[in-house]
Amino acid sequence: MAAAPFRFVHLTDTHIIAEGPWRPRSGDFEFDTALSLRRVVEAVRHLDPAPAFAMLGGDLASPDVYHRDRVLAPKDYEPSYALLAEILAGLPCPIHVLMGNHDNRAAFNRILRPGAAAMDDAPCYYSFDHLSTHFIALDSHEPGQPGGVLDAAQLAWLDDDLARQSGRHTVVFVHHHPWPLGMAWIDGMSLKNGDDLMTRLRRHGRARWVICGHVHLDQVVECDGLTMLTTPSTCIQLSKMSPEPRMLPGPPAFRVVDVDGDRLSTRVLHLHSLSPRDL
Repeated sequence: MAAAPFRFVHLTDTHIIAEGPWRPRSGDFEFDTALSLRRVVEAVRHLDPAPAFAMLGGDLASPDVYHRDRVLAPKDYEPSYALLAEILAGLPCPIHVLMGNHDNRAAFNRILRPGAAAMDDAPCYYSFDHLSTHFIALDSHEPGQPGGVLDAAQLAWLDDDLARQSGRHTVVFVHHHPWPLGMAWIDGMSLKNGDDLMTRLRRHGRARWVICGHVHLDQVVECDGLTMLTTPSTCIQLSKMSPEPRMLPGPPAFRVVDVDGDRLSTRVLHLHSLSPRDL
């Protein structure tokens, strides 16, 4: 009997800042990231059918961009993660979370993973199943660096996890993009060992899709049976036109993914309208 179809959503780069609006260094404007995420959550609530779960793709809290004059401690991140958790409580489905380069591991674990993290510095990689599909969440956070990396222990765990799957189709989530997008300044902050990741996935043959955040862009790259998708931010977006960093005030966006057996179809929803019913 064929597995029932289902849907999930990918929300990423929420950049919640409890202290107030974000004024980007490469954009002459202020942006309320909490308000934009509330709009996205309301839009998700109107999806029909409703999603089975939401994946939060990293860079979830970012008080560091508000306080660039000093290095923040985990306690400085906790109010932003608490605000994030309050907003996400409005979603109509369970959530799964990823680390991004702006996240703080200790505060992330204390607020968002209190039942799963035995230690403040516990990495956030894991897998789970929904119906006939296997999902893998990877942790590409490298403290103090804008780019990402997967360490040897995580790659060994990935090999073991994939080896335990018996023909189950697999979707992989990671914050940093493993393949270049053709934009030099963005690609300088990619997953450092991205080719290693994609080679491993191709060798195992069960993973066909990799979904990323980080770049605040909607991009698709396909090669040798693998498809990499990047999802825009729920707040500030990056210009596709400029060779230099240029940030734009939205519109907020998120990705909807429909899974039907071995087929995945997807689209990005941009919230140009004030009402989710107009989407």
